[in-house]
Amino acid sequence: MISPGARLLTLGAAVLALAGCSEATPGPSEPGTGTEPAATTDVRCADLVVLGARGSTQDPDLNDGVGTEVRRTTDELARRLHGRSGLTVRIEAIRYDAGATATRAAYQRHTVEGTRMMLSRLRTLASTCADSRFALLGFSQGAQVVHGAATDMPGDLAGRVVLVAMIADPLRDPTDAIAHWSYAEEPTRGNGRLGAGPPISAALRPAAISLCVEGDEICNARGAPGDPPSEVHKHFYERPAAVRATAARLDAVLRRNGL
Repeated sequence: MISPGARLLTLGAAVLALAGCSEATPGPSEPGTGTEPAATTDVRCADLVVLGARGSTQDPDLNDGVGTEVRRTTDELARRLHGRSGLTVRIEAIRYDAGATATRAAYQRHTVEGTRMMLSRLRTLASTCADSRFALLGFSQGAQVVHGAATDMPGDLAGRVVLVAMIADPLRDPTDAIAHWSYAEEPTRGNGRLGAGPPISAALRPAAISLCVEGDEICNARGAPGDPPSEVHKHFYERPAAVRATAARLDAVLRRNGL
């Protein structure tokens, strides 16, 4: 079934321009974010399980399948949690098809399927990990997957989710009653490139945050044409300073939600 978020999309050539999110190859260390991954992929029922969704065309075989931005941010967030509470953090990829698409219909199908997969996996983990709490984190098209999951999430699952984080969401709505972060004093005021998406459900608003930097036309279009993603979109959120800033904002949301 197509989600409400998908039904509201007004997709044109701009959809195709979401493809091409570049990705850094992981090395033995990530400057500014520590020397080793802090979030495990091994322990199924950690205190916090992060379900991550990569951006368009990002390699499912790199960065544990979640993309550079999501992987680095989760590791930095895990270090913060380890330092103040000792909580365990696990990251798991939602391996939807984020490949380049030739049509708007194909892009829409991929995104809707990603949302379905995220909700299905969340339900499975919630039933088997009674003490775990969950975070949904996505970049670019992956942020749209998260947006759809937060829009369609059943009430019994929403109570287990302590963080819904959308980095560079193509459906960002700056008027939505959730937290927003622009990496600057002034907020970013434009809608996402695909227009303002549906509001996050009331049950998840305390856990939700949308992050978008000025100059990223994917989440702050301001009428920008459907050109390929800018260098700002492709590289800003993976930089060490941006990773630290993102993780600090996500940590603040977790604190407000009792973690």
